[in-house]
Amino acid sequence: MRRLALFGAMALFAFPVAAQAQNGENFCSGVAFADTPDLVIGRIKADAPKTYFRKNGDRKNACPSAAPQCQDKAFLVPGDLVVLGARQGDFVCAEYDNGKGSRGGWLPVSALGPAPLENDPAAWLGAWKRVEADITIEQAKDGLKASGEATYGSRNPERVKRGAVNFGSFSGPLALKDGQGRIVDDDPVSGCNLKLARADDFLFVRDNMQCGGMNVIFSGVYRRGGE
Repeated sequence: MRRLALFGAMALFAFPVAAQAQNGENFCSGVAFADTPDLVIGRIKADAPKTYFRKNGDRKNACPSAAPQCQDKAFLVPGDLVVLGARQGDFVCAEYDNGKGSRGGWLPVSALGPAPLENDPAAWLGAWKRVEADITIEQAKDGLKASGEATYGSRNPERVKRGAVNFGSFSGPLALKDGQGRIVDDDPVSGCNLKLARADDFLFVRDNMQCGGMNVIFSGVYRRGGE
């Protein structure tokens, strides 16, 4: 029987009021490894209209807010899943990823509901892929085992020609609890750590930027068996 956990997503509504800041502004460009204890996944509600991202704040305005001048051009539709970070009033820093690129920004809390997380180990198994990265999760004798490989520049012919493609990898046990996964690389020198969550058909990942060469990251959304 499949087991779903609401623990991670429901945490959105208990987050302390806090904002990411850059030069004193209410700034959100995405959700990083260190931004939250767990990966909180939200879903645009079924009855929500087009949900537009809200612009970052600066000295000339009070964004994020519902003011017309704060509305950005990018929007999401009902059912879209996002990773959620810090909350600022009625808005939360969120990141949407379609598997080929990501978009971060503020979203209204009122448009978001919890996304149930997969806690059944069998639902995590398989080969997961996104552009320039793949993660394999297997059943081992003492639990789940994960490994991954990623590159930066492998799809750029000029970088390939110059031998300027950067690589990264990890391998280690996958600890699973309440729909949240944790991986610490078996290589103690690398310092590579990852947070994961499973919702719908996707695997959400954030790494601590220590899992490979320059610009190599595992952070993103993965689909089983293909990009």
